[in-house]
Amino acid sequence: MNEFAIEWIKGGEYAGVTIPSGTALKSKLLRLAKENPGEVKIIAENKDGSMFAHIPVRYIKISPPKKMSEEQKEAASERFKKMWKDKQGKEA
Repeated sequence: MNEFAIEWIKGGEYAGVTIPSGTALKSKLLRLAKENPGEVKIIAENKDGSMFAHIPVRYIKISPPKKMSEEQKEAASERFKKMWKDKQGKEA
């Protein structure tokens, strides 16, 4: 499965979240379930690595992407390159 789905009933406390394997969101939900077992519940983890979880509706947030100038993009790119280079040096 390669699709994301978030569904909830208006006025409900929890949303159902379907997540494909190998995604940052899956990793984040697994971490949140470990840190907040009373709120985030992993309902099913499928053979293909996809997962279904219940999360509080208040965890859902939709926000537009950041607007960055070309200078900010370049600075962020340089920071990422440096971080990646430093990480590679530590693993060697």
